[in-house]
Amino acid sequence: MTQRHDKTVCPDCGEPVKKTWKICPACETPLIALQCPQCKSPVKEHWKRCPECEASLLCKTCGERIPPGSALCPKCDQQKAESVDQRPEILEPATQMTFLYAPGGTFMMGDTFGDGLENELPFHQIRLDGFYIGKYPVTQDQWTTVMGDNPSKFQGVLHPVEQVTLYEVQGFIQKLTETNNGAFRFDLPTEAQWEYAARSGGKDELFAGGHEVDALAWYEDNSDGSTRPVGKKAPNGLGLYDMSGNVWEWCQDSYRADAYQKHEARNPVTTNREPDRVIRGGSWNLDAWSVRCARRFSFREDFSAPGLGIRLVITA
Repeated sequence: MTQRHDKTVCPDCGEPVKKTWKICPACETPLIALQCPQCKSPVKEHWKRCPECEASLLCKTCGERIPPGSALCPKCDQQKAESVDQRPEILEPATQMTFLYAPGGTFMMGDTFGDGLENELPFHQIRLDGFYIGKYPVTQDQWTTVMGDNPSKFQGVLHPVEQVTLYEVQGFIQKLTETNNGAFRFDLPTEAQWEYAARSGGKDELFAGGHEVDALAWYEDNSDGSTRPVGKKAPNGLGLYDMSGNVWEWCQDSYRADAYQKHEARNPVTTNREPDRVIRGGSWNLDAWSVRCARRFSFREDFSAPGLGIRLVITA
């Protein structure tokens, strides 16, 4: 809008207008200044990208203008999410590994209870797309089916596999993918996916499934000094077992103590080449504080331990 002789007028036709009007009633010219949805810089009606931050101004699917504060068209993004395969579970045929669906959503990631370390702060809002995650940690039987050997210290077909380096885990994922002829994309969970799934889809839970550690986790007070068969404690709200205790679980993320200060708001993952990787969940030989959902720890990629295993995800 422009000012003419102390009156607010339409910039195209000169019709007197009110400051609260969104369009000119005479020529239908928009009166609200257009802005980039990301950096808020002024933009023009016919522009497709912001010249300042290069963000898209129009949805490539429907052509509608992307609203302020959004990176994607809300309507088309929702339609895309609803079209993704959302079966309750997927059964991997070679190992009989079961994957449960974790619907996408928004949650507060980090130490929301105030009893953690500085590397669990600040707690911050994260949005995740839906994904499938293993119902249990990978067992020794499943590992042996794919790899032909069993490196674990505490032997037992239904015990979680342990003493596997990250490089060995990557070999397992590659072979499992080849066995399925590429039908599924297997991976380790990101740190954000892991915590979201452990907390029953982002609920404010201290342990994976609630606040009663003995009902949910194998840890130093009840494990009798070793790993235990998977699935013997109570599941969490998504039907997942052993996310607190039994064995730590490798994640995709490189470890940074300040990662939470740098997270993207949607589907974050830390990929810089730090020497350590994130592990989550605690293990059979640690106290209850160490098996909290928010607990973060790290391990060298080429190291292994009898309290460190894996759980896989399937992504779209």
